[in-house]
Amino acid sequence: MLTFYEVRRKSFSVKNNLETVSFGDHIHSDIEILYMRSGSQSITVEGNEYIVGEGETAVVFPNIRHSYIKEKTDKVDAILIICSSKMYKSFFPDLSEFVPQHPVISAKDMPSDAKYAFGAIDKSQSNDVRLAWIVIILSQIIENLTLTHKNPFPIEDMSYKIVSYIDENFTQPISLQSVAEALSISKSYVSRIFSEKIKIDFRQYINVLRAEYAAKLIRATEDSLTVISENAGFNSQSTFNRVFRSIYGMTPREFRNNIDKYSK
Repeated sequence: MLTFYEVRRKSFSVKNNLETVSFGDHIHSDIEILYMRSGSQSITVEGNEYIVGEGETAVVFPNIRHSYIKEKTDKVDAILIICSSKMYKSFFPDLSEFVPQHPVISAKDMPSDAKYAFGAIDKSQSNDVRLAWIVIILSQIIENLTLTHKNPFPIEDMSYKIVSYIDENFTQPISLQSVAEALSISKSYVSRIFSEKIKIDFRQYINVLRAEYAAKLIRATEDSLTVISENAGFNSQSTFNRVFRSIYGMTPREFRNNIDKYSK
C-alpha cells in the first residue's frame, strides 16, 4: 500500500543507524542503500519482506515502494545512504527505468571494494569525498544485481498505476477527472485511492511533487523563479510561493539564497 511520496531536501545523505528503524510505506525519486555491518533489519520492497542480515545490502531503486520494520532486538550497526540521481547520472544509466530482480545482496556476494567504501564513507566528513565513495559503492553493487526493465503500470496495483501516471504528468494541468479519464476509471475511484491508500489529499500530493521538482530546478539551474514556477506546473507565482513555503518552510527565493545549505 502506498502511504506517501517522501520529499527529500538534500541531494544525498549518509547515516549510521545504531538501532533498527521503523518507517512507513513510501516512495521517492532517490536510490536508497542499506548496508548491515551487524544485526539485522526488516525491509519491505514492493510488498515483499526481506530480512537484511549482517554483511548484507539492500538496494531500493528510484520510485519503488518500500518500508522499514523495527525489530524487538533493535541494536544494529548499519549504513544508510540515500542519493539523488542528479549526483550519479553521469556515471550510470537512468536507474528509474530498472528494478533489481532481488533487492538484497548476500554477504558472500558483497564486493570487497564496496565493503571498504562503506567503512570509509562513514569516517569521512567531506561531502565531496562521500559522494565519490557513493559512486564507487553504486558501481560495485550494480554489477552484482540482475536488473530488469520496470513496468511503470502494474495492472494488479491500481494505486501504483495512478501514482506513476501522475509522476509523469504533474507538471501539466492535472485533476482527478483528467487522471480518471487517462486510466479509464471513475473520478470517485481515484479520490478513494488517495483517501484510503495514499493517505493524502490529491491536490496536496500534486503540490508536493511540484514543489520538490521546483526545488531540484533551483538547485540545478539558474532559471528565473518565474520560469521554474511554470516548468514545475504552478499556474501562478503566488501559488508557487505559498505551496513552496508550506512544504519547505521558506520561500523559493530564500531557498535559492541558501542553496549551499540545501544542496548537500
